[in-house]
Amino acid sequence: MSNHSPGQRSARSVLRRIGKGIASEFTPPPKPRPAPLRKELLEGRETVGVIRYAVSNDSPEGGPTDDDLVIHIDVSVDGKHVTLPRTVRSPLLGPSAGRRLIGKEVVIRHTTLDPTYDSDVLVVQWPAELDGELAPFRPHGPGTLGYRIWGVLASLCFMIGWGGVMLVVPTACWLLIGMLLLGNHPFDGFPGWTNPAVLFPASIVAIPLGFWLYAACAYRRDRAQARIEEMSS
Repeated sequence: MSNHSPGQRSARSVLRRIGKGIASEFTPPPKPRPAPLRKELLEGRETVGVIRYAVSNDSPEGGPTDDDLVIHIDVSVDGKHVTLPRTVRSPLLGPSAGRRLIGKEVVIRHTTLDPTYDSDVLVVQWPAELDGELAPFRPHGPGTLGYRIWGVLASLCFMIGWGGVMLVVPTACWLLIGMLLLGNHPFDGFPGWTNPAVLFPASIVAIPLGFWLYAACAYRRDRAQARIEEMSS
């Protein structure tokens, strides 16, 4: 017979359950299986899949993002019919845009017959009706010059804003160390474009100004692109 009373056995059972609960609470979740390399996928099986679902994602900020597409691949494993679900990002930008592709066939490559390995997929051919939408935008006709000008200006303004971000921390440190070690006017002999006392406030101004101008120029560029596409459609 056991030397432990029923009350002691019950207490031990409760403690074991509590211990298991604490262990499961603080045990990190298993790491997801990494997706195969592109080279491995290109060497894998080629087959045809059907897009069954479009799953809308929510960004961390709460706004909508592009869709994920769930592709079903029908295969035979040991004489049994098996459906392999695979998930890819929709090539169509915008929330719910991927729903247009539900029911369409795509040519894909995959490396395993594991039904739980949803990232084991590479789409090598989208439906033919998407060829025009997936091709890179090449402006032509009226409005092309404006589109290119606004695109160049947007790139330059982005570089100005990003340059301010890259300069603000080192110039602030340089300025602070120089004032602590060399007094109130440590950089009087420096040319203006290398003087931290000039570079630091200039970088502070460049950050909001550069990114604001980038947003304005990018908006005008996108408007010009929309007009070109409207006239060419």
